[in-house]
Amino acid sequence: MKNNNLLSVVKVFAILFITFGAALAMTGCAKQTASTDTNLIRVGVCAGPYGDMFVEAIQPELEKKGYKIKIVEFSDYVQPNNALAEKEIDVNAFQHSIYLKKFSGDHGLDLSLVTEIPTAAMGIFAEKFNSIEEIANGSVIAIPNDDTNLSRALRVLAQTGVIGLNPDIDAAKATEKDIAVNPKNLSFKQVSAEILPSVLDSVGAAVINGNYAIGAGLNLADAIYNEQLGPGYFNVIAVRTEDLEKPFTKDIYSIVHSDTFRAVIDDPKKQYSAFGKPAGYLD
Repeated sequence: MKNNNLLSVVKVFAILFITFGAALAMTGCAKQTASTDTNLIRVGVCAGPYGDMFVEAIQPELEKKGYKIKIVEFSDYVQPNNALAEKEIDVNAFQHSIYLKKFSGDHGLDLSLVTEIPTAAMGIFAEKFNSIEEIANGSVIAIPNDDTNLSRALRVLAQTGVIGLNPDIDAAKATEKDIAVNPKNLSFKQVSAEILPSVLDSVGAAVINGNYAIGAGLNLADAIYNEQLGPGYFNVIAVRTEDLEKPFTKDIYSIVHSDTFRAVIDDPKKQYSAFGKPAGYLD
């Protein structure tokens, strides 16, 4: 009887030992996973050159600092900011600062830019015409349907003189109603920015964001006009405002303002060499 009691006690201690050991092991695993997650940066991009730019000019330097990078590609201009706000990603790189500010304000998101980056300008592309002057009277011009890029497209068209905007309005908020001069009686077709390249054959011309043009295989040099970029229209890297002082944010900033980054951007063999450069590019 005593032997049986002793055996039972031994079994209980054995079970407790195994359970306690397993708990310790699981705790160790949890800490390891948390440490790994801390070093993971999830980067949201849209189709086009900015994901490539991050991979080629920023990611290698981040990896040297011990980070792991996951590129998450989105199909439109809405998801990347929502995903950033909801902590599904940690950084995004696809939009200019005017769009970031407006989208964040409209949707109550607390997002901030880290730094501007070299940017592919908007281009006016046409299959039927070889120049702005050749655009025929009554032609349909396809433009983005989101407010910020619609205004930007109208501003680009106004740069060419093919239309004129009301001088009394804020050009950054222009709509079709603000077109004051339209000598060719152009009409406008609003299309989601990401599919603008696909409607080129059915319109007179299309005003296409540089990243979507490149993503669709268009050559910016073939545009009948390329936008003259102004303040607010250079693309940015954005994070949640609460992360502005985080080490990974500061590391991204320092890399973008390094000679290593500029060496990739200025390489004449790469697509970025023809991009517009923001004012702080050399800082």
